[in-house]
Amino acid sequence: MYVCVCNAITERAIHRMVKDGCTTLGEVQALSGCADCCGTCHDYALEVLDQALGRQQAVSPPRAVSLPMVA
Repeated sequence: MYVCVCNAITERAIHRMVKDGCTTLGEVQALSGCADCCGTCHDYALEVLDQALGRQQAVSPPRAVSLPMVA
């Protein structure tokens, strides 16, 4: 689905930018121009960015945990 019609930025594009390391709307704007023209998509772009950041954290590999040895 399109997030920013002015610059033809989709939800998928924002998710890809997050996967590539973007963590703020400013970074997304710098790369794509999303929410940089008329501003109508600003709130939705933030929502999609938050979803993408949450999804990225959910699929990150778990950190190693040291468990005590049981005899």
